[in-house]
Amino acid sequence: MNFRYSYILILIIILNQNSFAQEKQLIITSGMQYEYAQKLFNEKDYETAMVEFKRLIHFFPDYEHKDQVEFNIGICLFNLKKYHDAARVFNEIIINGKENDFTKEACFFQSRAFMNLGNNGYAQIVLQNYLKLVEDRETKDRIYFNLAKIHLTEARNGKPDSLILAREYLSKISRSGANQYNSDQYLDLIIKVEDAPKKNPGAAGLFAIIPGGGFLYCERYHDALVTFLLNAGLIFAAYEAYDHDNKALAGVIGFVETGFYTGNIYGSISSAHKYNRAQTIKILNQDFSISSKFDLERKGYELSFNYKF
Repeated sequence: MNFRYSYILILIIILNQNSFAQEKQLIITSGMQYEYAQKLFNEKDYETAMVEFKRLIHFFPDYEHKDQVEFNIGICLFNLKKYHDAARVFNEIIINGKENDFTKEACFFQSRAFMNLGNNGYAQIVLQNYLKLVEDRETKDRIYFNLAKIHLTEARNGKPDSLILAREYLSKISRSGANQYNSDQYLDLIIKVEDAPKKNPGAAGLFAIIPGGGFLYCERYHDALVTFLLNAGLIFAAYEAYDHDNKALAGVIGFVETGFYTGNIYGSISSAHKYNRAQTIKILNQDFSISSKFDLERKGYELSFNYKF
């Protein structure tokens, strides 16, 4: 009799344990996992969101929106400023060759990642290759606009012909695209840069025949005064040494003066280039402010554009 009661008691305990275990079991679906990862993304917790997106792909490899998840991982890396890893993720999306919005956006974001890495050459190649594949006018306009932005960035760095190339790409944008991207104002900006006061490097070198004259021409008045006094002092010292029949000392001072005099000419030419570059940077940096983002919910690209009049 006692054995029967003991058996029933053990059976009840086992059944209660199974019931408790079933109550604690949580089943996570692919949709729940995506919503959680997306929530983290919207909260700008990109590190954790990336982990959760990767977990979604790991546990649900056949997830119907896998393309978007892979793209989201690239965006997380981009926002974490891990541009090299982001470019690699976007490249995998591009190589897959699926014709959807995520492949298109991957091209633009990969280009931007290369720009942030300082590799404008690769940034251009990505867009130029994509340009060969697209036919719709809207996408072409966007590519032209981004290529123009790259060349304007290079113009800030003093690269020759960048403004000319930027103008060419802006002129290729359609009328509707011109209204969307305000390309006419960009063209006005380029004209403003081209019409800005500039210094002729050749003239600066010519004026430098008189020590300090080149710096004076480039409006570097302090450098002009110091250069003039230094060179004049060395020339006078060499003359005095020679006049007192100390030819060896005169030769040494003359040799040193030759270096300073040559540096005066080189520095004047360099100053003219720096002056022109500073004028370009001043106009490009102060007149325009551009930012852009991709809306993951609406799958749309937003452009924020500010122009100072």
